[in-house]
Amino acid sequence: MNPAGVLVAYASQSGSTAGIAEVIASEIRRAGLSVDCRPASEVDDLAAYAAIVLGSGVFLAHRGSDGGGFLPRHAAALGTRRVWLFTAGPIGRGRTHDGVVAGDGAVMDVARRIGARGAATFGAMDPRTDADPLERLQPVDLVRVRGWARSIADELSASRSCATGQERVAAAM
Repeated sequence: MNPAGVLVAYASQSGSTAGIAEVIASEIRRAGLSVDCRPASEVDDLAAYAAIVLGSGVFLAHRGSDGGGFLPRHAAALGTRRVWLFTAGPIGRGRTHDGVVAGDGAVMDVARRIGARGAATFGAMDPRTDADPLERLQPVDLVRVRGWARSIADELSASRSCATGQERVAAAM
């Protein structure tokens, strides 16, 4: 069986990461792809999925913040699939003023380590350091979330078109 679906899995304590995951899933569905959107802790099997988009409020390995150890639990299967990571952040250093993760961001480190195709941080903080941390949180830029999700859908659709074309050529021979 060739996996064809897309899984958008998430770990969310306050609901913001779940909300971002739903927006991502909606955009990928809009491109005509089959998508399941579920809490990462409830995912036992990746056999039906060709691609995984995994979201967490933060990616800190020592806290199992990826949904009950999703990454180590599915390490073998993830190695054979396209994977993207996102975080609702904005915890830690390495964030620019618009919420994009700089090179030393935790999600980027995890993405590089697992060979993910991409990663994004959608949280942003007001650059003023004298404000209360909760007051510094900025709303998530949903236009940016949708654009990132469309880029994933475009990549998956293009590869699906290539595979379909190759299958037609092989069948004609």
